[in-house]
Amino acid sequence: MTHTELLEKLQAKHRITESKEDLGVLNAAVGAGAFKSVIKTLKEELGYTQLNFVTAIDWPANNNIEVIYRLYNYDTNSDAVIRVKLDRTKPEIATISDIFSTANWHERETAEMFGITFLGHPDPNRLILPDGVIAPLRKDYKDAAMIPLPKA
Repeated sequence: MTHTELLEKLQAKHRITESKEDLGVLNAAVGAGAFKSVIKTLKEELGYTQLNFVTAIDWPANNNIEVIYRLYNYDTNSDAVIRVKLDRTKPEIATISDIFSTANWHERETAEMFGITFLGHPDPNRLILPDGVIAPLRKDYKDAAMIPLPKA
């Protein structure tokens, strides 16, 4: 299935706010309220049965954090990327661990590194970082132990 065919199938059921093709991969943005049904459609109707990863990008200049989901379809040997922009001041999104069990760990890591709350997550406990370290992958993260880069 080409990225264009996949996009058409998704647009027939969901509002895609933005889309592009990156090296043959559909890269689509959806709203936070619709993304879970898009993920469900990809898995249950379109055969994207593998969740490769969940991550995020911090965009402080735009005041948002973008959560990124990459899925894979073994039958068509194709990938799909779904992006969701969240308000940086209160980044919350529904969990998809009820759709993909592997999302449990991906979401926990993303929550810990970016300070995102995955609503309805079955185990939101910290995974890696010690207490007191909050969202170290945000671009405005500060820590007294950080060593500044030398001035050029």
